[in-house]
Amino acid sequence: MNKLADAIANASPGIKAALKGISAALKGKNPLWGAIKAAVFGLSFKTKIILVLVVALALLLGPVLLVVLLLALIVDGVVAAVRAAGRS
Repeated sequence: MNKLADAIANASPGIKAALKGISAALKGKNPLWGAIKAAVFGLSFKTKIILVLVVALALLLGPVLLVVLLLALIVDGVVAAVRAAGRS
């Protein structure tokens, strides 16, 4: 039993995340959150900071991307309407 405990303690972060996910599933909890928590816990401090910055940047730029997409669709609709009116 000690060999198994040592193998788990020295496992890679991916293995630990998978084991935490399985453990959460066996407890009736969401296995995805268990795996995510274990994966983030296994990251270095520098990597955690980069992850937080990437998530913050995605949250800030998400609405901007949505507005640009909607404007592109509106312009496409106007161009299609003008072309259709010109043909008739």
